[in-house]
Amino acid sequence: MRRTLLAVALGLLTLAGSAWADSPIVRWNRIEGVIGADLTEIRVGPIFASTRWRTTGSGSAMVNLQNGFLSFRVTGASVAKNYANAPLGSLTPAGGQSIGTVVCNATERFGPIEWANTPVLVAKTAGAISFEGFIDLPASCRDYPEEVVFLIRHTETAPFFGTFNFYGADRTIGGK
Repeated sequence: MRRTLLAVALGLLTLAGSAWADSPIVRWNRIEGVIGADLTEIRVGPIFASTRWRTTGSGSAMVNLQNGFLSFRVTGASVAKNYANAPLGSLTPAGGQSIGTVVCNATERFGPIEWANTPVLVAKTAGAISFEGFIDLPASCRDYPEEVVFLIRHTETAPFFGTFNFYGADRTIGGK
């Protein structure tokens, strides 16, 4: 009887494990600032990294690839060395504007790069920005979760698409 119960329990754990593996949640446990020590061009598709160094205190992001729910929070965001003439888009002062961007198929192995943006976000306090809401994700995000990248960008439009200041790091793909 015990062996039967143990076999059933192990079977259920195996099924539960495979369900978690197929879950559509992508998390970034850290948000990092762009640091261009050697001025090497850094970009994700047509979106270039900022040429000004950025730093963060803490931050994280999460996106549900099934329904497009995105949540992120960053604190302590600033231009490195806190330059006095930093533009509003740097997130240094309260009132700075940026957008969050989820990039799909970032390496272009499975087709063209696509992305979805949040509405324009305004920092409520110096160095802090957050968002919780739904964005319209392209299908390539759901199809290739290992190709998903998270960025926080300036609010420019084409052809520059707004350089990115911050990016998601320490990514995990898995359960809720």
